[in-house]
Amino acid sequence: MGVVTFDIADGTFEFYTDKMWEVQLQEWRDDLEADGCEDVAELQAEELMECFYGEEMFFDRIPDTLK
Repeated sequence: MGVVTFDIADGTFEFYTDKMWEVQLQEWRDDLEADGCEDVAELQAEELMECFYGEEMFFDRIPDTLK
């Protein structure tokens, strides 16, 4: 599987492999932790995206059959 993000504000999208997505999620956790947020390890992808982009961005999983 993979992931695609959609930015509603500017209409762009970005594709991630599973590994790339996990790296991106960890980078967001690291950024939040550096800003003093606690318990970031427990945040799910939806919660992390909301912290950074609000309701302007969302993601969906891409089934292997579409790759």
